[in-house]
Amino acid sequence: MELHTYEKNHLEKLRKYLTECCVLLKKNGVFPLDKAGKIAAYGSGVRGTIKGGTGSGEVNSRYFTTVEDGLKEAGFVITTEAWFEAYEKIHAQAKKDFHKVIKARAKANHTNVIMEGMGAVMPVPEYEIPLDGEGDVAIYVVSRISGEGNDRKAESGDVMLTASEIRDILALNEKYEKFMLVLNVGGVIDLTPVKEVGNILVLSQLGVETGVALADILLGKAYPSGKLATTWSAWDDYCSIGEFGEKDDTRYNEGVYVGYRYFDSVGKKAMFPFGYGLGYTEFVIADAKTSVEGENITVTAKVKNTGFMPGKEVVQVYLSSPWGELDKPYQALAGFAKCEELQAGEEATVSVSFKLSSMASYDSKRAAYILEKGNYIVRVGNSSVNTEVSAVLNLNETVITSQLKNTCGIPDFEDWKPESAMEEAIASNVPVLV
Repeated sequence: MELHTYEKNHLEKLRKYLTECCVLLKKNGVFPLDKAGKIAAYGSGVRGTIKGGTGSGEVNSRYFTTVEDGLKEAGFVITTEAWFEAYEKIHAQAKKDFHKVIKARAKANHTNVIMEGMGAVMPVPEYEIPLDGEGDVAIYVVSRISGEGNDRKAESGDVMLTASEIRDILALNEKYEKFMLVLNVGGVIDLTPVKEVGNILVLSQLGVETGVALADILLGKAYPSGKLATTWSAWDDYCSIGEFGEKDDTRYNEGVYVGYRYFDSVGKKAMFPFGYGLGYTEFVIADAKTSVEGENITVTAKVKNTGFMPGKEVVQVYLSSPWGELDKPYQALAGFAKCEELQAGEEATVSVSFKLSSMASYDSKRAAYILEKGNYIVRVGNSSVNTEVSAVLNLNETVITSQLKNTCGIPDFEDWKPESAMEEAIASNVPVLV
């Protein structure tokens, strides 16, 4: 298939950004590899790589490079072809069975199959296939698909790993010194059962050249420099206060306490926090300074590559707002910036700017966004839990930043609040430090 010139140009521009969207969760120093060789590759995402989500997340393309394709193009010799063939048969049967379930559900609910199946995701099936591949390196690629129309479920083969996946991931981690768990997913997976694995990469779903990006990372032709846009932890750690998946009215009782805002505000430690992400090298962020001009806040910090390989770091700025009349989380992301590539030992200055009004809270009684008087604490770091205070800004009176009008009626519930933390914060007029 011959691509048009404009398609080639787009792909060329896209490819250099793919690995910047990948997040390295754990590393032990055995990657990247010196060269391609024999590789024992397992998991549903090797041959059945997912390039995007369902519905509006779907990626329509004239070609697609799977992980299997990407490894072969990079010169790897895959020794697990028999595993793929056996898994494909199991997956095909599971898909037929799942379609029968959707049809039966549509009949029971008096709906049509299209509506009943919208966004429905087949859980990854269990299997019994021997790990008889060979090589100096191994990978296991977990894949999950999701999209609009259905919530994901805390079930085996969806948010939770299957027993087969857990068994094989742990076995490969034990057998191979050079082993990487690769997550070809569009959302969070509970990694608690395999947290001992030394190398874990969120490959994500990168479109038509997903497989190329993984091969580049394994060989060090490129490096991951992304950060988590979600909080990854055990399923039971997440806030479970709100309603989920209700077909009529859904009451979001959790209010502002979603994701890292919940974990930070209640003092709960996540496995991999919001904003977290490693690289093949190490960085230090220091000498953060905050300046104010009107409502414009600018934070500058020095970033130094203290490791032995090139890389990029992301400077993140969080703001803790005073607790007054309105409920607020411990902190909220105010801005971030990624530095240019730094060689080993190289240093750069990174600047992050934001408007204080962008951090205002909505007051339903006044029908307005407001900044309450009190202390605003500026925090700088490379994840939501790894920051240092750069400045404390004082606003001596409450300011209305935008006057609006309530039009959606009055809800029949009140938002949940972590009462003990709220009382302590109000008493001291500063956010609770956890």
